[in-house]
Amino acid sequence: MRRTAGARALAGLLTLALCAALLALPAAAAPAGATVWGYSEGLAQCELNGKWGFVDVNRDVVIPLQYDSVVSFRLGIAAVNLNGKLGVIRQDGAYLIQPEYDTLMPIDCGLYLAQKGAGWGVVSILPFPDGQGGSTNVLYDLTYDSVRVAEQGGTQVLTLTAKDGTVTKIPVYDLPAILAGRGVPSAQFPLTRNRLPAFSDVSPRDWYALWVDISYNVGLTSGVGGGRFAPEQILTVAEALKLAATVESRYRGDEFYQRTDTGAYWYLPAVEYCESNRIIQPGAFSQEDYGRPITRREAAELFAATSLAQSLPEINDLDRVRRSVPDVPAGTAGAEAVYALYAKGILTGVDGGLTFHPGGTFSRAEAAAIVSRLARAEQRVLLWGM
Repeated sequence: MRRTAGARALAGLLTLALCAALLALPAAAAPAGATVWGYSEGLAQCELNGKWGFVDVNRDVVIPLQYDSVVSFRLGIAAVNLNGKLGVIRQDGAYLIQPEYDTLMPIDCGLYLAQKGAGWGVVSILPFPDGQGGSTNVLYDLTYDSVRVAEQGGTQVLTLTAKDGTVTKIPVYDLPAILAGRGVPSAQFPLTRNRLPAFSDVSPRDWYALWVDISYNVGLTSGVGGGRFAPEQILTVAEALKLAATVESRYRGDEFYQRTDTGAYWYLPAVEYCESNRIIQPGAFSQEDYGRPITRREAAELFAATSLAQSLPEINDLDRVRRSVPDVPAGTAGAEAVYALYAKGILTGVDGGLTFHPGGTFSRAEAAAIVSRLARAEQRVLLWGM
């Protein structure tokens, strides 16, 4: 399959993630005498003799205690200090930004103000085409005398001051369009720093806390009222159609996702939107279907048909996926949609054996995980070696 430069850059990022996963030691309990700090998005900082890493909710070390310092995970990423140099990792320990900077300060859109020696610039957690057949994660070269973000007239503004005194000002709200123009993956779904939910029924120790945070942050999910997310609540056909329509609308850049339809038939505009964009065929669901739980197979077919899913590169071998998902035989209804989402790093199964349970139901927590991986390239999952 021919890949675009952006797809090659994304594949390179995920290859790095794979290498980190392959090099990781089997999970082992936090060593005696280690201090485990508070959890965030399912992982906690762990320290022993001045070296830091992360443990899971079982207190097993999942990121080795090798860093001089770390910060808690937020939106699936965390800054780390290795031998006095700063970088950014994701939850499997793979580097999104290599530990080579003297200063890293997060701003919106997965960008960091970065300093190396006397030079300042801006770097991205996601690589993008460099215009010369390769990839880079440097958005603004580290040649500036200073870079900073500050409020000006009620707007957050990125200010870059060159060594000759030239000043460039960029409103932060323009960054998503700039990233999209440079071919940065996930630019349509920018991360917004400090926009985190506080749902009473989502604990920092829950496996889905990460996915609730990301899907809420990028504006794809919200709560059910009363400060609750209802992670275990089963998604209905109508709710799944509205979510798929929202993903499609955000990716296409139209205004449908801004609609807040109410009333007994609130979902009908989403049905019509999905039909008009060929996510479902007209009449795919009857009026009686909309209130029932959507099956996992139906949900896979729905999300796999979105323009976003169709555009994603395969990062897991499709033929191997077909051979490996144990309960989705080739040729059965929805099989190719399920395989495609595994191949693109969106689905991982319900266990270590890649089991899918096509006839089972689909929870709001699972929906948050799927749309988070669709929206954010750094969260897609490699299943095996290349």
